[in-house]
Amino acid sequence: MDGIAGPVAGARPLAVLRRLGATGLTVTDDAALAAMAAAFRFLKLVLEPGGAAALAAVLADPGRFAGRTVAVIGTGGNVDADVFARALSPRP
Repeated sequence: MDGIAGPVAGARPLAVLRRLGATGLTVTDDAALAAMAAAFRFLKLVLEPGGAAALAAVLADPGRFAGRTVAVIGTGGNVDADVFARALSPRP
């Protein structure tokens, strides 16, 4: 959907993340749009899809984070107007 949809992770950053035992999560485009809507409705923040990915991961699987302190960084108010409107439109 936007800037985080690259084909592969860079070799050096991936090597560092593996060495540190980091894991990754994936989110769907719809989950990112839902997170954008939640950020706007509840926090009055405008996020672009990639900037809402971390929030989308938490909202999609809250049990995974239960009992933990979680910091979510949301970024990017540079969102396309059509994408933002799509995020705010009601979903079936």
